[in-house]
Formats: sequence, C-alpha cells, structure tokens
Amino acid sequence: MVGITRIATYVPRRRLDRTVLGQTWGTRVAPGRRSVAGLDEDPLTMAVDAVLACLDDADPAGFDALYFASTSAPYLEKQVASVVATATDLPRTTAVADFGGSVRAGVAALRVALDGVRAGSLRNVLVAAADARLAEPESELEPVLGDGAAAVAVGRDRVIAELVSAASVAEEFTYFWRTDEQRTVQVTEPRFGSSYGYARDVAEAVTAALRKAEVPPASVAGLALGAPDERTAAEAAKRAGCDPGRQLVPSLGSEVGVLGAPDPLALLARSLETAAPGDFLVVAGYGEGADALVFRATDALPASRPRPLADRLAHALPVTSYGRFLKARGLVPAETAGEPVTSIIEWKELAQDVRLHGSRCEACGLVQYPQTRVCIGCQARDRLVGHKLAKRGTVFTYTIDNLAPVAEHPLPMAVIDLEGGGRLYLQVTDAADGEVKVGTPVELTFRRLHEAGGNRHYFWKARPVL
Repeated sequence: MVGITRIATYVPRRRLDRTVLGQTWGTRVAPGRRSVAGLDEDPLTMAVDAVLACLDDADPAGFDALYFASTSAPYLEKQVASVVATATDLPRTTAVADFGGSVRAGVAALRVALDGVRAGSLRNVLVAAADARLAEPESELEPVLGDGAAAVAVGRDRVIAELVSAASVAEEFTYFWRTDEQRTVQVTEPRFGSSYGYARDVAEAVTAALRKAEVPPASVAGLALGAPDERTAAEAAKRAGCDPGRQLVPSLGSEVGVLGAPDPLALLARSLETAAPGDFLVVAGYGEGADALVFRATDALPASRPRPLADRLAHALPVTSYGRFLKARGLVPAETAGEPVTSIIEWKELAQDVRLHGSRCEACGLVQYPQTRVCIGCQARDRLVGHKLAKRGTVFTYTIDNLAPVAEHPLPMAVIDLEGGGRLYLQVTDAADGEVKVGTPVELTFRRLHEAGGNRHYFWKARPVL
C-alpha cells in the first residue's frame, strides 16, 4: 500500500483583517482575514515549520527524499529543498528537488513522491509546499492571497490515506503569471480564466482520476481543490459531477486567504481531520492544466489524524496597520544589520547552526551548546560527541531588548533550557506582550536572521507554545 503517512499545515501567527485594506483604499472587501508571514519568515522557514510538525516524533533518518514546492521561494538559484532537509536534520544522502512554475507545484510534487515510492526507488518521502506570494498594492489580489505551508509524508507503512489513482491535464492558458522581472502576481480576465482555465482543466483531471479509480463522483467524501476563490472551486466541482455544498472541502479563504502551492494540501489535511476509514478523498491543483489524486482513507487514520487546523489558527497576532503589512511583505525596507556569513564559516558550523547539534560529554553526560572540545561541567577534554538537541524547552530567564539592530521592537531575548539537556540564548519571535515569562514553554523555529553580503542568513529562534 502506497499513500500518505503523515500530513501537517503551518500558518503564520500574524493576521491582517481585510477591513484594514478596505479602509486604506476606500474600497469594499470581502469579510475575513489573511495570514501574513512575519519579517523573519519566508517560504523556506515556513516549509521547515511544516516539515517539523509533520515529523513530530518520527525519526528524520527514516526519509530518503524531500521535495520543496513554491512559486515564491526566497532564492532563484539555490536548492531550497537542501536547506529544508538540513534544518530538519534529514540524512546527507537525502534526494532533494525544488518544484515551481505555478501553484500546481504542491500537488505535482506529491504525485512525484507517490510515484517514486510506488516504483520502489524511494522508501519514505517528505513533500513541503510553502508560499508567500506578493500582490500589487490596491489590487484585487491583495486581500485574497495568504501565506502558509503544508507538509506531507509519503510511504508504505502506517498509511492513513492510500493512493488509488491519479490524472493530469497539460495545456497553455494564461491566467496567473509572474515573469522573472516582476515581484507581484499578475492576473488577466479573472472570470474568463476561472471558467475556461481553472474549472475546465480541474474538472477534466478530477473526472479522469475518478474514472481510473472506478469511483462515481457521488461517492467522494471530500474534494480538496486549491482555487482562486470559492465560486470557482464550486464551478469545477459541479463540472466534475460533485455537489459543492456536500462534497467540497470548505475553503480557507475567509480564515487565512488563498495559500498558493500549499493550498490544496492544507485542504486535504482539513478533510482528513474528520474523514472515516473507507472515505474517498480527491485533491487537485491548477496551473496551465491540472493534477488530481484520489485517496482512500484507511483504518490507520483515526489513530494518526493531523492536528486540527483550528489549533493553528488560534491565538492570532493582529497586523494593526497597512504600513506594518507592507513592511512584513518586504515592500517597505526593513533591513537588519548583520555580519556576512562566509561559506567557510557556514561549512564549519553547519551541524551546530542549521542541524542544531550540540555536544554531550561522555565523562559526565552534560549536554551543551555551542559545540566544544572542553566540557564546561567537568572540564574533560576531547571527550565530547555530537548530540542532536530537542526543539522544545522552557524559558530560564529573559530580557527585553529595545536597542538591538532589528526590524521590530521590543525584542525578547531568552535563555532556553531544552528538553533532554542543552541551554541556548535566542531571540524570541511570534510573541504577544506578556507571553514571555520565566518558565514559559517554547519551541524552536528556523527563521531569517538578517541579510548581509547580498545573501540571507537563517538561524533558530524560540516562540511560545500556545
């Protein structure tokens, strides 16, 4: 049996109420909120968060491939999948690949992962999809797009959703695009594109996949369609012979916006929250054609359901002004000072700074960070071995820094005692006023630290566990 073994969704904590956009531009906007990546977040960091949530207590060494899908990756020439694999401590022998080109990339990467496992060339694969797409200020897309990520684990053991069939459609059709010289997503003839591009191609792919599976449309329990809006998704569902009101997985549009590449995977995760064993679920993504996958929920699902998306959406931090929103989107300069990290330093400290490995003394057992040759406890020399640090802990002590050269103040700085040993001094992110206290449970998150030397540099931060 080949299929999904784990699935998780990550949504940034910050939210912008769409009324802020309406008041700024004096226009009418649909009710709801959109998720906003923080100043230290981008698709790379969100993908790491999603993969860590997907792994949970699983051993990263059990995976032999990781695919990253995004239309807004922070690098145009650099293998982001390798960074995600390293930060999540996957083996150095992991096969990696980046997928892009359209928001169809998330489902496309998932299909390639499933094909690889089914063919026997791979055992267990992680697929991470993340997007933080930019829209023109005052455009119709500005209140619609949202930021987020999803991760899916694929394998043969403990499968919660078995792959039944797949189908694809490929055809040139200009609807959404962004050239190599444009920062923001463009759209042309939205109504025409919805009906003659999205609805036509998605319905064709879904119909073909259901026909291969010999599953009548009426038997589908959940239809997860990444779509530009609810009306377009409903039109595609009808054309595929499904009932939108009964079978379409509720859109994330009013809660966080349209997430892009991770959108259909996040909707699939939402459908698995309540699906029953034996239910047929369909997921589809669009982009110059469409990909559709049919899954059947297994008896293993009830014991391994994904964490409810409602948990991720709770405890939002409001983005209170349009100016703060533009700053978070990178449309207003918010550079932070920092020293360039040379490739030599990066190579020497890779295990310590990206994989987050410390040292454990073989003489006294003390776990310490950063890595060292001399134990700070018993003074033993050259008896320390590499030790993977946990990514959860508690605040031992903290301070509020208002002078640090960072984009947002105040900045909590905390000494974190990690579960299983080790103590780190880290910046705290995603924290509301008063949330950082002595004893506060925190988890570590891989974030953008600063830009220097024409490059982006990442490191670990702590955030409160809510």
